[in-house]
Parts: sequence; C-alpha cells; structure tokens
Amino acid sequence: MAMAVRDSHSYIIKGGKEGRARLAVISRVLAPSTQSLLDRFEPLSDFTVIDAGCAGGDVSFELAQRVGANGRVVGIDFDESKLVLAREEAAARGIGNIEFHNANILDPWPADGAALIHVRFVLTHLADPERLLERAWEALLPGGAIVTDDIDYGSQFCDPPCPAFDRYAELYVEAARRRGADPFIGRRLVRLLEGVGFADVDTALAQPYGRQGDVKQVPTLTFSAIANALTSSGIATSDEVSRVTAELDAFAARPDTTMSCPRIFQAWGRKPAGAQFRPSKIAAIT
Repeated sequence: MAMAVRDSHSYIIKGGKEGRARLAVISRVLAPSTQSLLDRFEPLSDFTVIDAGCAGGDVSFELAQRVGANGRVVGIDFDESKLVLAREEAAARGIGNIEFHNANILDPWPADGAALIHVRFVLTHLADPERLLERAWEALLPGGAIVTDDIDYGSQFCDPPCPAFDRYAELYVEAARRRGADPFIGRRLVRLLEGVGFADVDTALAQPYGRQGDVKQVPTLTFSAIANALTSSGIATSDEVSRVTAELDAFAARPDTTMSCPRIFQAWGRKPAGAQFRPSKIAAIT
C-alpha cells in the first residue's frame, strides 16, 4: 500500500526519474561533506540505520557500506518511482543489507531500534518538521544519533552577478513559502533538535561552489524541477521560466563564472542514554 506524505502538497520539486537524476548530481557534489559528517558517528558496523526521506538512496548506499553485512539500512520515502530505481541499483550493486519502503514519514515507521537516523533535505518541505523529528525519536535506541542536513536559500551566490541566478533563488523561496515550507530551515535545525529533546546537539556548515563540474548544474536542475510549481501557482509565467532557464544555462556554461549551492546546515544530536525505548507500532507495508 503506497502511502503519500500528508505534507506532500508543500513539496515543490518534481520527482520521478528526472528528480532522481537531479538528486544524483547533488549527491556527487555533497559526497565529501556527507562522508565527513557520517565519519563522526563511526563505528556503525552491525547496527540498524534509517534513512528517512531517502529518495533514490544515494546516502542509503553509503550507510550500507558502513553498517556492513550484519547491519541493516532502512530507506523510507513517499516517491515510489524513486524507490523503484533505488531497489534496482541496490540489486545491480549486490547490496543485500538494505531495504526501501514506500511510507508516510509522518506516520509510524516500518522500522525502529535504530542506532542512527539520517534526514537530508526533508524538513524544509514539511509544515510540521517537529513531527518528523518526533518519529525519529521514537525509532532511535537510547543513545542513538540523529543526523540532519537542510538548506538555507538566503545564502547562495554567483560571480559575476547574474540576474537570472538571483531570480531563480527568489522564485524558489516564494514557491516554498506559498506551500507552507521553510526554505531557510537550516539555520533552525539546532533549535528544532533541542526542542524535541535531543542532547549533545552540534552543527556544521557546508556550501559547495565552483567554476566547473556538477556544482554548476545544480541551479538549472533545481529551477527546472520547480517549473511546474511556479507556473501552476501563478508565481511565474511559462515565458519567464523559459527565459530564466536559458540564462542560467548560458551563465553556467561560461568558464569564467562561479556558482554555489545554497548554504547547507548539518546538525546532529543524541537521544539521551537514559531515555526509555518503546518499540513503535510498525506500520503495515505491503
């Protein structure tokens, strides 16, 4: 039974195969900072780990290597089209310690008893991010860690100045806000984690940028992925979307330009060792 996230109306980014391809580019850009972040929580061998909002499974695959053959990785997402691709990739790579569930991440999860839970670029899309964090609390063992990554759209930059780049950021923010999402949630992650009760909360910052390679594809890919949300809501016309897309493409193709991703906050904390663990009522997933 496929269950959609009730907050999915606030998700402005196109999913499916096109969305999976975009996320693969972003994952390559973020790979060094993701590996550094996960290194903080080693050893993970033999543990259960949950990747909440796993999308195409890029981080899930990294976690599967870290938990080893006797560990278990559970990926949860509402986009079945991405999960189909994730399962196919796991099978092609011979990864047997990973499973992907189509489930509502705001309902009881299909797994618990986790030593670590990873949540990337999910909280920004939720009108009630605390609810997801409460689900993570329920699924963690006492002493277990939660690791979050999320965006702050007020911080991306380019050089030299490019009006289309600035307009893309403005339109993203407006589309997110109209649907009740928070495009600046990264700066709030520490307070959100502490508010739910996580201890030893800390944070770091990542912001990839460059003059060549995948990082320069991210703005155009993201803008294309929100085009439907922009036009359907009347935030931008089709003509404006086409113009901004063309100008972003041309700017990115120039060898003398620099482009960045939005600033990405990483925040983490632990469920206190003295907290009681109550196995959740596992949702039926068939």
